[in-house]
Amino acid sequence: MLLARNFAPLMRAVAFLYVVLLPDLSLTDASAGVLEAQAAFNAKNYEEAFKQWKPLADAGNSSAEFGLGMLYGQGLGVTQDKQQAISLWRKAAEQGNADAAFYLGSCYLLGEGVGKDVSVAATWIRSAAEAGQAQAQYQLGSLYWRGEGVPADDKLAFAWWLKAAQAGVAESQYNVGSAYSSGRGVATDDAQAVAWQLKAAEQGNADAQYVLGYRYVQGLGVPKSGSDAIEWWLKSANQGYVNAELALGYAYATGQIIPRDIGSAAAWWVKAANQENADAQFNLGLLYYNGINGNSDYGKAVLWFRKAASNGNNKAKRQLELMKSKGQI
Repeated sequence: MLLARNFAPLMRAVAFLYVVLLPDLSLTDASAGVLEAQAAFNAKNYEEAFKQWKPLADAGNSSAEFGLGMLYGQGLGVTQDKQQAISLWRKAAEQGNADAAFYLGSCYLLGEGVGKDVSVAATWIRSAAEAGQAQAQYQLGSLYWRGEGVPADDKLAFAWWLKAAQAGVAESQYNVGSAYSSGRGVATDDAQAVAWQLKAAEQGNADAQYVLGYRYVQGLGVPKSGSDAIEWWLKSANQGYVNAELALGYAYATGQIIPRDIGSAAAWWVKAANQENADAQFNLGLLYYNGINGNSDYGKAVLWFRKAASNGNNKAKRQLELMKSKGQI
């Protein structure tokens, strides 16, 4: 079973790209100023957070350096300055602040605010992972899986993912489940695969929700259940996960696990097609070619076939040639 989209070097935790809530600094630093700044940050009172963090950061408090870097990285309460954010994170990381080390490594991994350097990224991410930072453990596992900045090592990838999964990182829970399913990096164990994928799905991981739907259709490690499959695919598709949108379209078009409904099939395929999914575009072309509710529309069929063909779908290319030979274009 294929592993998730999350092996691309996306870093949801990079401060000025994705993070909206600060990690709980009170876990590592209970000083009054740090706690007050964190409370202000969480209340979106960024000017007050800056006021509290700045003197502490100037005095070398690593938690304040990290928090102040968050403000500069996102331009919250101050003018955005990625280089200043990275400088602050570096100072904090050099003092052993695991969150700062992870963010600094993430910036090197993506080339955000610094030149991309996967070896340097791996060094900082490893430092954070070894200190118990769960997102860093997840990312370090992904680096080992890809052999990016470190030698490829499936067993080490699994070991780091497992640490992050046990800490509740949904992406890592999904990857652990997928590794158990494929037997890559760990012995195959379908029961463990289902258990970890379910944990991820219940946290809202769209990859896991889609895979669970597939499992219920096929009866892989779970009882066959069309209704459960549809339930998980809907949760995944409602997050814009294209494979789930495509699967729902097939389910409605075939009527094998849910009452046949061509209109609903088309609606889900339109969603997938608008994400440039060539299979969905081809399927829409066929629907219009053969007729929705008995009425063919060659113009719309050609439109979708051309989009599918431009995205590399050879069946669409052949269909366009056939329509041309029949004078339908």
